Amino acid sequence: MKIYIYEGITPDGEKIKGKFFGTYQELLRDIKTKNILVTDIKEEKRSLRKGKFSIDDFYQNIEELVYLLSSGLQIDRAVNLIVRNSRKESVIEFWNLVLSKLKEGKTLSMALKEAGEEKKFKIPEFYINIISVGEEVGNTVKSLQTVLEDLEFKQKLKSEVKSALAYPSFLLIVSILTVFFVSGFILPKFSEIFTEKEIERLPEISKITLSFGKFLNQNFEVFFFGFVATITAVVFMLSSYEIRNRLKTVFYKLPYLKRITQKIELSYVLSSLGTMLSGGVEISRAIRLSSRITAHSQLKKILEETYEEIKKGHRISQIWRRYEIIPEDVISLTIVGENSAKLGEIFEKLGKKYMESFKTDISRLLVFLEPAIIVFLGLFIAFIVVSIMLAVVSVSDIYG
Repeated sequence: MKIYIYEGITPDGEKIKGKFFGTYQELLRDIKTKNILVTDIKEEKRSLRKGKFSIDDFYQNIEELVYLLSSGLQIDRAVNLIVRNSRKESVIEFWNLVLSKLKEGKTLSMALKEAGEEKKFKIPEFYINIISVGEEVGNTVKSLQTVLEDLEFKQKLKSEVKSALAYPSFLLIVSILTVFFVSGFILPKFSEIFTEKEIERLPEISKITLSFGKFLNQNFEVFFFGFVATITAVVFMLSSYEIRNRLKTVFYKLPYLKRITQKIELSYVLSSLGTMLSGGVEISRAIRLSSRITAHSQLKKILEETYEEIKKGHRISQIWRRYEIIPEDVISLTIVGENSAKLGEIFEKLGKKYMESFKTDISRLLVFLEPAIIVFLGLFIAFIVVSIMLAVVSVSDIYG
C-alpha cells in the first residue's frame, strides 16, 4: 500500500486536493464513487527506517490505538492511521497485515495473533485473551488500556534495570580493556630491558607476569577478535527468547540469584493474573495462560496443578498453602481477594510489590558489584607493580 496525492475537480466545479492511502486501483474506485474529475495523481515518497518490529514499537502502536479508538474511530480506520503515520518499514508491514485480516472480517485479537505468528513477533497469549474478552463484552478500548498498562509497567522496569546496569557494565569493560592494554603493551616493553638469562633468574611471579605480557602481545589479534566475538555472542544470546529462558534456568540454581529470580517470576505471574482478571478473563483460563508465560519450572507446575484443582471447586488460597515457594503474604491477601471479589486488584498490587522487591535486590547486588570490579582492577595493577618492582630489585641484587 502507498500514499497518493491527487488533484481534481468536483461535479460543482470546485478544485480539490487530497491524500489517499491504499492501492492505485482503490484510489481510482474511490475517485469514481465521488465523481471527481482527476487532473493529477502522484505518489508521496517516504523515507522509511529499517529494523525489526520490536516490543517498543508494539507498545507505542497500542498507545496510539487506544487514543484513536477512544476518540470514536472505527478499528480499521484507526489501524489505517497507524500505518499512514509510521516511518518504520516493519511497523507498516505488521499493521498492514493486521488491517488486511480485519478487512477479511476477523476480530482485532485474532488479527493480532495471526499477524504476530506470520511476522515472527511474539505477542503474549494473555494479551490476545484480554482483547478477545473485551471484544466479547463490547469494550475493546478498556481491554486495550489494560494491555497498555501492563506494557507500560514492563517497559518501565526494563528501562530501570538497563539504567542500573549501565555503570557496572562500563566499569567492567574499562577494566577488561585496561588489563589488555597493560598486559599487551606495557609489560612487553618492560621485558625488553632484561636479557634471557636475567629473566631466568627473576622471581617466579615476575617471570609469569612478563611471559604473559609477551604472549599476549604476540597473539594480540587472536585475543582481540576473541573478545569481540564473545561480546557479540553474549548480545546475540540475550536477544534470543529461547536462550534467555535457558539462562534463567541456570540462574534459578545459583544461591543468591535463585531468590531474586523467584521474585521476578512471581511478580510476572501475579501481574499477569491481575491484568487478566481485571480485563474480564475467567479465573481458570487466567491460571492456565499464566502457567505458559513463566519459565520457572516450579511455579509452572504449581499453576498447572492449580488449574486442575480449581475445576474441582477448590480455592486458589487452599491450593497455594501447600507450597513453600508461595510467600505467606500472597496466600493471606489471596484469601482477602477471594472473599471481597477483588482478586484481580489484589494480584496486581502483589505483582507490583514483588517487582519493587526485585528491583531493591538488584540495587543491593549492584552496590557490591561496582566496588568488586574496582577492587579487581586495583589488585591487578598492584600485582603488575609488585612483579616489576621485584624484577628490578632482583636485577640490582644480581649485579650488586
